[in-house]
Amino acid sequence: MGDYIRSPLIRSLHAKLEHQQQHSSSTHPEWYSIRSQYVQTDILSRFLPFEQDEETTAFLSSCFEKSDWIFTHFYHAIAKAFLTWFISSTSINGLLRRGSMFVLSSRQFATLLDLSEDTKLDVLLDIGAGDGMVTSKMAPFFRQVHVTELSRPMQWRLAEHGFSVIEADSWYKQPVSSETESVRYDVVSCLNVLDRCETPLTILQNIGHVLKPNSGRLVLGIVLPLKQYVESTADHHATEILNVSDSPVWEIQLNSLVSAVLAPLQFELIRWTRVPYLCEGDFSQSFYYLNELVLVLRLCST
Repeated sequence: MGDYIRSPLIRSLHAKLEHQQQHSSSTHPEWYSIRSQYVQTDILSRFLPFEQDEETTAFLSSCFEKSDWIFTHFYHAIAKAFLTWFISSTSINGLLRRGSMFVLSSRQFATLLDLSEDTKLDVLLDIGAGDGMVTSKMAPFFRQVHVTELSRPMQWRLAEHGFSVIEADSWYKQPVSSETESVRYDVVSCLNVLDRCETPLTILQNIGHVLKPNSGRLVLGIVLPLKQYVESTADHHATEILNVSDSPVWEIQLNSLVSAVLAPLQFELIRWTRVPYLCEGDFSQSFYYLNELVLVLRLCST
């Protein structure tokens, strides 16, 4: 029917309604399933299956509701058209309080890290924390939360959550513990940063330096199939290339990520899962999603 609607506005509204009807009644098992025949045996044995839970459903419901705020979307479109001449898309989203993300629910995060509901670890570092909505799902399990973010408006949003904002070029220079002479972070989360930064290998190396010995964990999120893109550089290219297979099959890319990128940096896979990387939508679509893999890693003992 949408093909026969002449008005672009009405056609867009019709397409959004169809999209919303399709997804509002679904639990999206296809977002969480894997094709095990493509996954190496040792990696497959560490897979932890998830499904759409209450927090994920609540986020989607919020997206459906916000997508109907027509005048808000008109305002955002006008403001973005003006602001894009001066600041990045990330900063625009921070200023307009739009485009919040969802990766893991609090329960899913706890399950991945084998934490109980009342666990309180010392310190979390979330690298590239955006507006803090994803961080807020992890924060209840820590006494302190440190965050980094390049965008100044996003730093303002993070401060509103009560998180300690650390400059993006100094998080790996934080002092060691005065009592144990060990590094300070129980968990470092690096969600959807490696494919969007200029030096992903250097970031991984620095993470290894700030994790607590033995007990420290890296929670790494990455969209596959991989497409490296850097918002802040003139050519949008990274200076460090992730040596991941060029196969269009994400499971094959995951195999090479673990063996060719993480293993040489002494990271060992503990468990992993597949989830949707969700983003609040706009006037034309209620939400957007990408294929996300979340890995829990530790440094190999030396």
